[in-house]
Amino acid sequence: MKAPKRKSLATKEKEHIFSEVTPLDSESESLLEKRLYERVLQSYSTHREKKERRSIMWKHAAIWIGVLLLAGGVIWGNVLLRSTDTKETAPVQLFSSTNNAKRINLPDSTVVILRPYSRLQVAAGYNRSERNVVLEGNAFFEVRKNAAKPFVVHSKHLETTVLGTRFSVSSPVEGDQHSVFLEEGKVSIRIDQREVELTPNERMVYQESTQKWEVTKSSDVSLNMQNGSLTLNGVDFATLRQCLADYYNISLIHLTDKATQVRYKVTLTPHMDLKDIASLISTISARRTIIKDQTITIK
Repeated sequence: MKAPKRKSLATKEKEHIFSEVTPLDSESESLLEKRLYERVLQSYSTHREKKERRSIMWKHAAIWIGVLLLAGGVIWGNVLLRSTDTKETAPVQLFSSTNNAKRINLPDSTVVILRPYSRLQVAAGYNRSERNVVLEGNAFFEVRKNAAKPFVVHSKHLETTVLGTRFSVSSPVEGDQHSVFLEEGKVSIRIDQREVELTPNERMVYQESTQKWEVTKSSDVSLNMQNGSLTLNGVDFATLRQCLADYYNISLIHLTDKATQVRYKVTLTPHMDLKDIASLISTISARRTIIKDQTITIK
């Protein structure tokens, strides 16, 4: 007969510990379950709140990133736009003439005869979407027709718009008179928010001091666009004086009424100086002339 196994010391201690544990009654057990449930629920709520906070933080971060990207795009777009505008409005070429007239061929085949002591500025992008030039002084224009791109001459007080024609503009920087003469076609002139239209052989003269203009008709003035010469075919003294002011920046004065009774038939070339013109006037009028500065006086 086998002897019964003896329990180890560790086993005896475990049995002693568990023998001292008092079983829970139903009320205590229910309370314990409730506390465990509340703790699990609290742990879940805490985890959910942390998750929601992280989600809100990411949403805010995404919004701020979007705002920064949008602001950066707007700023960069403005920089590019300003760069483009500067490029478009910056003068690509500045033409000027001193003692002699200068012939200029623009990219659209428009021909310009720039009179002495005048300046013409052509903007970058000319003939892309528009045809704009800025004039200081006097010039003849033979404009290539293009209905989609009107040709516009900006001067001190005048804005002359054409589609295709032959005309001249006189706009001295320091002069009081500004004028446009139309030889062929049709032009529209904007004068300080007012508009006037010219038909062939009409001249518009604007007086800066009075801010008034006058339109007169003359068929005795023609321009040779090949050499820039101006032909006056029996014009009166007033027309001669206006042409000299427009195209040569010369003032013409008479001290005798006999000078106004003569019809002037003469061809003026771009290379003529003040003495040459005074000599022609003296020969035609049979009167002596005096030169002082840019003024010719008929005695």
